[in-house]
Amino acid sequence: MHCAADRLPAFRREEDGNVTIFSIFMIVLILIITGAAVDIMRFEATRAKMQSTMDRAVLAAADLDQEQDPEAVVIDYMTKAGIIDILANVTVDEGLNYRTVAAEGSATLDTLFLHMSGFDTLTAPAASTAEEKISNVEIAMVLDVSGSMGGSRIENMRDAAEEFVDTVIQPAGSPGLTTVSIVPYNANVNVGQTLAPYFDWEEHQDYSYCAIFDANDFDRAWIDPDDQLDRLAHFDLWSTDEYTTEIPSPWCPTGDTSAIIAHGSNKTTLNAHIQSLQAGGNTAIDIGMKWGVAMLDPEMRPAISEMASDGLVTADASQRPAGYNDPEAIKFVVVMTDGENTTQYDLKSEFKYGMSNVWIDDRGNSNPHDDRFSVLVRDWSGTYNDVYFWHRYEYSSWNDRNRNYPDGGNDARRMTNAELYARFGTKAVAQKFYVRPYYDGFVSYNDYYDIYYGYEAIVGADQADNRLSDVCDAAKEKGIVVFAIAFEAPQRGRDALLDCASSPSHYFDVEGVEITETFHAIARQINSLRLVQ
Repeated sequence: MHCAADRLPAFRREEDGNVTIFSIFMIVLILIITGAAVDIMRFEATRAKMQSTMDRAVLAAADLDQEQDPEAVVIDYMTKAGIIDILANVTVDEGLNYRTVAAEGSATLDTLFLHMSGFDTLTAPAASTAEEKISNVEIAMVLDVSGSMGGSRIENMRDAAEEFVDTVIQPAGSPGLTTVSIVPYNANVNVGQTLAPYFDWEEHQDYSYCAIFDANDFDRAWIDPDDQLDRLAHFDLWSTDEYTTEIPSPWCPTGDTSAIIAHGSNKTTLNAHIQSLQAGGNTAIDIGMKWGVAMLDPEMRPAISEMASDGLVTADASQRPAGYNDPEAIKFVVVMTDGENTTQYDLKSEFKYGMSNVWIDDRGNSNPHDDRFSVLVRDWSGTYNDVYFWHRYEYSSWNDRNRNYPDGGNDARRMTNAELYARFGTKAVAQKFYVRPYYDGFVSYNDYYDIYYGYEAIVGADQADNRLSDVCDAAKEKGIVVFAIAFEAPQRGRDALLDCASSPSHYFDVEGVEITETFHAIARQINSLRLVQ
């Protein structure tokens, strides 16, 4: 007894056993945490697989091009992934131009370790909704109609563009609205007699409607309809026909030939215009792109609104182009070329403005074929010292063809330069009116040569490439998505369009009928699926 009593204080002071108990407790805790992590990882892996499979399933099911039952598509995806048992519900809502597919489900996992903490199971949820529909979409198609597009190329392009329109334009009354602006271009863009009245034009001529832009105009996306547009002269730099009553191949087309259609929403109208496009002229991708981008810029809205009021644009588009910050609006440019930028021309200033030296006697009737012409070839002080070359006596005696008053006398009138060059090509003017005066010593060779080549280069290929790059950058900065198609184009043209596109994936290098497949692929992207949940 004595010994036991002596040892009791020592037993109370001994602490070696406490460490062992604490260690056992910590080991158990670590095992529980590690086990919980295993359960959570199993839960997350299962949930991720379920969600990923369900996302893909509803995206495929919502595709308007697939003809199977949407619910069956979702079930097929989940079955092939081996998780059909988790699918609880599939709902489908669809109409003429939209389809919404939603799916939800869950999986119950028995826990391996968390049951020690009171959690016998974990439930992994999955829910996904996808829809494909046409919302408020604005598209500009910038189409190359230059001379190199002749033959099968323009036929392929027309068919491709028509299929594009058929894909993106939805029936009247469908939710949302898609409008397509068609911007054909060659050496210029013909604004056309339908759209032109909604702009302020320089008034030196009224035969055609092509605008000239300065380099800094390409730094911005917009064209303000209230700002006066510099107007290209109306002229033909090729024709030598001395008997024509109007130039056969104007550098800027007349009327609505290959003209802009602004914010069209009628398939029939758009496709008829596409099928009417004909090839001819040089290539100015920069000008085409300038107008294409401008058709989507809000600065164009006053013109479109007025056109809607006049019944030329659907009333639903009266507030287009939408603002760049409009969450319901998406803007696209689709630009294509088979070539590269070439030289752009205009009449020289002395032939573009003011009065010519050609006089006309229309004989008091509307028949242009019996008009008589004379040219003032010497204008000295005093009317008796003036000399007029009478064209109808070109091959007669010197005195018959050179007189001091115009053919027709007081009935003759002086033609404006705009009128003269709208009737005869620059070469025809020189040959018709100035060859004989040159031989008679009234006109120098330099003057004759200047008239024969009465036009001048105003933009070269390098500058046009720079302007194209600038306006493409301006469009992309505004959030406009740019698709670019090089259609059997040379390397320089391909490089320019690759630079213009929103990204390399928005650029297409195609040949032949591939252009149809490409336009269709772009249309499908524009009608893209959007995962909304």
